[in-house]
Amino acid sequence: MNLSWSLFTNGFLLVVLYFLFFSDSGAKIVTLDVYKAKNLIQSDHVYLDVRRVEDFRKGHVDTDKIVNIPYLLDTPSGKVKNPEFVKQVSCACDKEDHIIVGCDCGVKSLYATADLQANGFKDVKNMEGGYRDWVRNRFPVKPLAVTSE
Repeated sequence: MNLSWSLFTNGFLLVVLYFLFFSDSGAKIVTLDVYKAKNLIQSDHVYLDVRRVEDFRKGHVDTDKIVNIPYLLDTPSGKVKNPEFVKQVSCACDKEDHIIVGCDCGVKSLYATADLQANGFKDVKNMEGGYRDWVRNRFPVKPLAVTSE
C-alpha cells in the first residue's frame, strides 16, 4: 500500500508540474479523441507511435504513414526517457509535418507531444486513449510479428 501511494503521489505531482509548466509558457497541447485522430491519420497526418518496439511489433495502427520511435527506454535501473527522441523524430519527420502522437493509453504521447512542440514541431497532436482506444473501437490494426505460444 505504501508503494502504491508513493507511485500515485509522484505521478500526481508530475502531472501538476507538467500543466503548471506548460500553462506558464503558453504552449497548448492539442489532444484529440480517437475518432478525430483516425480521420486525420487516414488523410495526410503521420502517426508517430511512441510505444516500445516490442509492443509496436505486436500490433499498431494500420496506416502507411507510421513511424515508431520509443519515448521511454528500458534500462537496468528502470524506464528512462529516450535521450535521442527528438533527434530521431527529426530524422523521420519534418518540423512542418502534421503529426498525431500515440502510445498505449495516451500518457507517454502527451509528454512526447510537449517535447516535440518545445523543439519546434509546428503541428503535433496527442491521441487520447492511445492504441488501447484504437483497438477498443475496432479500428484497423496491423500486426508485424505473429508469435506462437
